[in-house]
Amino acid sequence: MHPSDAEPATPLPGGSRSLGFSEIKGWLRHRHPMIYLDRVLDYAPGEFLTSTLSVSGTMDSLAGHFPDRAIFPASHLLQAFAQSGIILYQLTTSRLADDEITLLGSVHSRFLRIIVPGDQVIMTVRAGRIVGTTFYFSVQAVVDGRPVAKARATLNRTRVAALGPQLW
Repeated sequence: MHPSDAEPATPLPGGSRSLGFSEIKGWLRHRHPMIYLDRVLDYAPGEFLTSTLSVSGTMDSLAGHFPDRAIFPASHLLQAFAQSGIILYQLTTSRLADDEITLLGSVHSRFLRIIVPGDQVIMTVRAGRIVGTTFYFSVQAVVDGRPVAKARATLNRTRVAALGPQLW
């Protein structure tokens, strides 16, 4: 079945439009230290998803970036964008099958301010379109109401077997 042919994901019990950290892990294949989302604050399938990332000085990603003045790496913020997009993609179409993953296709991003320990990043992802197995989305991130980054990106849903033999 094609993702665009699937029924939208089943609403959460009780009609809740938020997800806690334990629930987020049910929507993502990522695990520590590569899971960045703390909470989904609100969402509407096919429209938007708002999520949070709380930056702590104890995060593995900050250990060497930079030792004398910690700055959250932009590449890790892109990963948080992708994770938010992955959840919205599934809420809009259907959950990933056991033999499926999503891969980040293309990204056009702009970073406007640095993110440092103590910041809470609020990301709002907006669904674009779905063409075949490709999900187009945009995202804006803010800290204390001030924009820190934005991006337009695609996610591609694929079967693991289509990636070829596992070399590890």
